[in-house]
Amino acid sequence: MRLDDVFNEEQPRRKITVNSKLNPKLWDGETLRDDVRNSLLRIADHFEKFIGVDLPIVDYTITGSNANYTWNRYSDLDLHLIVRGTVSDEQRELFTAKKALWSEQHPITVKGLPVECYVQGLEEPHHSTGVFSIGRNKWIDEPKKTKPTVDDASVVKKREALLHDASAALLNPDIDVLRKIKERITTMRRAGLERAGEWSTENLVFKDLRNLGIIDQITQQIRDMENQELSLEHGAKQ
Repeated sequence: MRLDDVFNEEQPRRKITVNSKLNPKLWDGETLRDDVRNSLLRIADHFEKFIGVDLPIVDYTITGSNANYTWNRYSDLDLHLIVRGTVSDEQRELFTAKKALWSEQHPITVKGLPVECYVQGLEEPHHSTGVFSIGRNKWIDEPKKTKPTVDDASVVKKREALLHDASAALLNPDIDVLRKIKERITTMRRAGLERAGEWSTENLVFKDLRNLGIIDQITQQIRDMENQELSLEHGAKQ
């Protein structure tokens, strides 16, 4: 999708439904289906090996809408590898890069739902109202049938501002401009999660940008520009 087309398309609508039960593709009541649990454990094992460093794994968890009553057809599966202690900035950079490469090479789904893999420190706060331990096969934080409060006007305002800034960055030949807008979006999401959890304005804006393909466009253009910088142009003078 060209970014110019984004403004002509229908923007994501914030419709939060509190379902009467957890996603039946994954859950039998509030019990994770055995085939789903086994599949997620296999994925976690492969992702751990893909990262390529020794990780002090203490648990595996799933969070987000599919561990809650607010799931919908756009909800993915957030699979977390929980490691002892906290994750340093240097480790986070490695894990983020590995996650991006893993997602590109392994578009894995479980029951048709995309699986997103993360590494999280045990001492780091979680930002979801539902957290299920796959390793122990039990709830850590049971979900509640409570409709979250969302400031729709703030989401729309912040999303539109970032869409325009992203459009300008994608038209700019300076790779640093793209890196800055990507870091701005990432920092915004992190701050929102720490402040108000998964239903914060900032996290919802991030999800809208991701669903619109903007974040993927920025990432791909940064990668293309890096490749161009590192390549010796065909026909260049010796």
